[in-house]
Amino acid sequence: MARNVARNSAQRPGSHGGRVVRGFEAGRKLPGGYARAVERRSLLGLSTRKFSMFRRSILAMFAVMAIVLGGVVVSAPAGAVVDAAVIVPSPNAGTSRDRLLSVSCVSATDCVAVGTTEAGSVVKTLAMVWDGSVWTVVSSPNVGTSNDQLRSVSCVSVTECVAVGYTKNGLPYQTLAMVWDGSVWTVVSSPNVGIYADELESVSCVSVNECVAVGRTFNGSISETLAMVWDGTVWSIVPSPNAVAGSDFLKSVSCVSATECVAVGYTDILAVETLAMVWDGTVWSIVPSPNAGISRDELASVSCVSVNECVAVGYTFNGLALETLVMVWDGTVWSIVPSPNAGTGSNDLFSVSCVSTSDCVAVGNTFNGSALETLVMVWDGTVWSIVPSPNAGTGSNELQSVSCVSVSECVAVGYSDTGNNVFETLVLSLTGPEPAPTTTTTAPSDQVAPAFTG
Repeated sequence: MARNVARNSAQRPGSHGGRVVRGFEAGRKLPGGYARAVERRSLLGLSTRKFSMFRRSILAMFAVMAIVLGGVVVSAPAGAVVDAAVIVPSPNAGTSRDRLLSVSCVSATDCVAVGTTEAGSVVKTLAMVWDGSVWTVVSSPNVGTSNDQLRSVSCVSVTECVAVGYTKNGLPYQTLAMVWDGSVWTVVSSPNVGIYADELESVSCVSVNECVAVGRTFNGSISETLAMVWDGTVWSIVPSPNAVAGSDFLKSVSCVSATECVAVGYTDILAVETLAMVWDGTVWSIVPSPNAGISRDELASVSCVSVNECVAVGYTFNGLALETLVMVWDGTVWSIVPSPNAGTGSNDLFSVSCVSTSDCVAVGNTFNGSALETLVMVWDGTVWSIVPSPNAGTGSNELQSVSCVSVSECVAVGYSDTGNNVFETLVLSLTGPEPAPTTTTTAPSDQVAPAFTG
């Protein structure tokens, strides 16, 4: 599966913005912060074909004019940024608690999301697909009898996805992995380190036969990092280091090739600190990562566009509340970059998706004093900016994952509390204006205009 760099999540384990965040324009606000998607090219089926045809006709006309004038037209996008978020209807499989925890898109009309649904006290897997118009729940198997969770999905095509998580069948948690062929989800055998708990939290695929998954294993007293690779047939555990004598947990992985991956998470001994490591196809190596807070810093997600260009997000504790945490990797050093917070309550970032080094989108939640609300922000390569985002109902809302297929087309998923501790799936379409084409006319080496014969 040619990895969707825009994952993950991350996906995907799979973004973003691109210049200045403008927020909702005047006249676009609806009650409750909902944005109107009229006459906007939306990722989730809100586009208009006529505009696209008109745009292509104009570009074609300019090309012909340039040829007639003895020049060459080069069309390039002027740039765009996610500046609007709208809720898209999404189904629920149960009647009490449905949560989407990860989404992976390979195009604007092809996404897969996974999570959990609850039936009484039993937690089961949840999977759904997007065809550009409608989200549809698809059957997904369960291995255990009490708790099966899909925590992450990574797709390389509409018929090639891998999802991971964990299952419980009267025993401690064990790893869970399954593959999607476009029609059916199938469980594939995945190993465990020991007799204690083993959990997979994130997966990143660069092809149908090349995936890396990470998480944690419990050795009886502390948690340790867990990593494994998929060759299209077999999952195999690969050794992964631990930072200290305390607990270590890998929360996210992003691969740009089978031999180039970055994983992030946290380590906990006297204080919770960030954890980052790199994979060269043979060995995992810990690389130093900074901390911003005084007692708790966690990295929850990472997205890479090359082995030397990654963005990781999470949260830090300032002594009073959690704040957003963002850092960038240049192949040698992790550096913290300033990131905003929506209000004075707690702010968490759970997922990031990048399509370039200057185009990323991160999602999470913020606490308004009485409930959690969705949080969306974009990165233009220099500054992070908050984009207003809607919430479903008056209860808490959380965004757990985002996947971008272009600088102006992303999907974010999570869940909302409708009251009485009932959770429903939540999907947001994150869009920006169509990149405006710019034209540059260059003179050809031969100044003789071509002759047309009829």
